[in-house]
Amino acid sequence: MDGEDSGTDDVSSIYVYNGVDRVPNDVTHVRVAPSVTVIPEVLFQERRVRPNLEQIDLNEGLIRIENNAFEECNSLKMVNLPSTLEDIGESVFRDCEKLDGIILPEGLQRLGQYVFAGCRSLKRINIPPDIERIEEGAFFNCIDLTEIAFSEGLREIEKEAFSRCKSLVSVTLPSSLTSIGIESFEGCERLKEIHMPDTIENIQARALKGCNFMNFRFPSSIGNDIDISIVGGYTSLVQGCLVSLELPETTEQLEDYYDDYDDDDYENENENYTDLNVRNIALPSECVIDSDALYHCTDLGLVFGVDTDDEDDDDYSTILDALKHRFDKLPVHKICYYQSYHDNETTLQHLKREVNPWTTKPPGQLNTTGKQQDCLGMTPLHILACSTKQHVEMYQLLIDKYPETLITKDKWGDIPLLYALWCNATSEVVDLLVESYKTLHQEYEFDWKGMIETSIKRRAPLEIIQKIVSTHQKSFSNQYLDMKQFVTELAAFDSGQAKYSLGIRVTLIETFRYLLRKSISKRLDSLDIRRWCTELENSIKSLSNSLEEKKNRDRDTQAIYDRLATYESIKEGTSVLELVLWKTKIDTNRNKRARVDSQVSYRDQCRINCRADIVIRNVLPYLIPK
Repeated sequence: MDGEDSGTDDVSSIYVYNGVDRVPNDVTHVRVAPSVTVIPEVLFQERRVRPNLEQIDLNEGLIRIENNAFEECNSLKMVNLPSTLEDIGESVFRDCEKLDGIILPEGLQRLGQYVFAGCRSLKRINIPPDIERIEEGAFFNCIDLTEIAFSEGLREIEKEAFSRCKSLVSVTLPSSLTSIGIESFEGCERLKEIHMPDTIENIQARALKGCNFMNFRFPSSIGNDIDISIVGGYTSLVQGCLVSLELPETTEQLEDYYDDYDDDDYENENENYTDLNVRNIALPSECVIDSDALYHCTDLGLVFGVDTDDEDDDDYSTILDALKHRFDKLPVHKICYYQSYHDNETTLQHLKREVNPWTTKPPGQLNTTGKQQDCLGMTPLHILACSTKQHVEMYQLLIDKYPETLITKDKWGDIPLLYALWCNATSEVVDLLVESYKTLHQEYEFDWKGMIETSIKRRAPLEIIQKIVSTHQKSFSNQYLDMKQFVTELAAFDSGQAKYSLGIRVTLIETFRYLLRKSISKRLDSLDIRRWCTELENSIKSLSNSLEEKKNRDRDTQAIYDRLATYESIKEGTSVLELVLWKTKIDTNRNKRARVDSQVSYRDQCRINCRADIVIRNVLPYLIPK
């Protein structure tokens, strides 16, 4: 089947497109002839017309693919792009839901608007060096996209370019980038880190709304007017997980442009402000603050006794004033907060000089303000643990000079270790902290339950909860944590919240399942009967986020615990019964002569000869006399 000679290939399945003839509807594999330089608009569009098209081989010599050429080819899995391709138009591969791999050629110069939007199976993409702009919606709703390789040369990312790419975890932007558009990474629910160069001059509203950041640093290059809406807001998965926000010391104005942009496509009357709930933040003393800029910072309100939901509350200014003067006469704290804007060597030198000042005091005398607490109750070690930039030598210096700050609690009752785990400190840093606690504070009892509860309430992602539990099990397993009791209380709380229509505060289902598994993991290992373990695991998996399940979470959790207890009783009873049978077998042969090898005891021989199908571990010691 061909528009030109299809050569030796199977003509029943491959069609060679010659640039003139209409492509048949029932083809599965298309190869473009060498003479074609342009693929015209809507050539293969509409999945209902060509539902079987799976592969397209584009020819060397092809220069341009025009708008919508392959849109909605829903069975398309593979496209081979030639090195000569320079231009891919708007919506060319839009909604090709099975397209899972494509390599963009090095010479490509343009990607049109929504070119790969809705490609739900696309997992990774490389952006060639000649692409200076990623146009609006280019990778919108590519929910399986996990990896983006940007090249130097990219200057602009337009509106919604990577919006709702829900599998992205980490992004590193090139130093050539200068502008990020409205909602460019909005709704990337698993995006926990984004490396931004200090060359970016413009970041527009809601660019990072609903991402999964624990901490965020505004680049110093974006100017003195900071738009807080860039990083605020939440989605169904992410709500209020941001702990720390780093602002440049040159910031003159903090605004909330959440709904100020002329954006006809964005209409949500219930979201006209940035929902931001941070803890670690400082404001320059001359900074002018928009009345909405720190709206809904509930944790800050708790510290200062202010209702942050009420912007007319006269006490709201109390928070702003405190943050403006947070580091007055606390130079060590200030260095730790702003250290991400300086190179490591310079920061470490300044920190050493401030910890042991050589100017107004004798050399080597300790600056005791380094162990004091600021208006948030934080020490320099708390602040450093929250930072987007981790430097293990700074930790070592602070711990050596101010060891008591390891166990100092801030005004939320939390210690530096929690913030290090919460804000994704490096494993090297966490190991240093753990060893320091063991060495310097051997008798200190951590509030493990409290740390987990805090993380859950702040909607921290599952991996943060896992880090806390893992740290307890690996390094402090001797310290008390009744996981079953904790999960039971959590289930009861969740059920109550759902029954009173407060389901948004219910524990994320992935977190709850994990904690429930942890609470019975040792018992499952002891049970060691595959069918029963599988049944219990399936029961845990069946727990869902449906409203009805949330209301009954306490009942369903207790049912799992009860079933496990029943299986344990059955196994214990079976073990006792088998012991009785073995003892009977031995008693029956007690008075008989037995020929026993010198290396095998009489009771061992009886055990072997009883021909039991199942040998229960550690049973034999019960049969051997003391």
